[in-house]
Amino acid sequence: MSNTLDNNRPNDRHENDSQRSVDRPSAIDADAEPPSSQPPSAADVSTIQVEVAIDSQLTSDVDVAAITRAVQAAAAHRGYSQGELGVRVTDDPTIHQINAKHLNHHYATDVISFGYSDTRPVIEGEMVVSIDTAQSRADEIGWSAEHELLLYVVHGTLHIAGMDDHDEADRSEMRAAEKIVMTQLGIAEIHRFSVEAQS
Repeated sequence: MSNTLDNNRPNDRHENDSQRSVDRPSAIDADAEPPSSQPPSAADVSTIQVEVAIDSQLTSDVDVAAITRAVQAAAAHRGYSQGELGVRVTDDPTIHQINAKHLNHHYATDVISFGYSDTRPVIEGEMVVSIDTAQSRADEIGWSAEHELLLYVVHGTLHIAGMDDHDEADRSEMRAAEKIVMTQLGIAEIHRFSVEAQS
């Protein structure tokens, strides 16, 4: 199943595999930094374990704690407080390969999400995000690549948590959720750099 993070961003393609399958894609099996788990805030304590894997070939700094908070905040927004979610941060060539292997789409993309279980309050899944696409898009619209990457993480988590963006109503609900979560993370600029603002 294919979804686009931004229908007005032709170079940004989001992929979502909504199949609940035992044959997991092992998106997290990368040469990576150790996992990090940190609650989004003292008020919103989450027991969701977040494993962040950063591919060894990346040269950009990646804020593991910020990614962990983004996953937990997006999951909490959808009513999940327990479970395990993995995030692999990679580059365009690698996400292209994953996209081709698992979804038969032969191009790089921003985020690919794989949901395995979403029975509240427990959630399980994985996602892969491209730091190259985040950097390219951030340069294009003039905001932080870190914030763009976190938007992909939030978007992927919302997909794993059951949201979709196939039709206009679903897209509108997804965009609203993204803004709420990003604002909770202290990224108020989302209102200036959201999809609607760039249209």
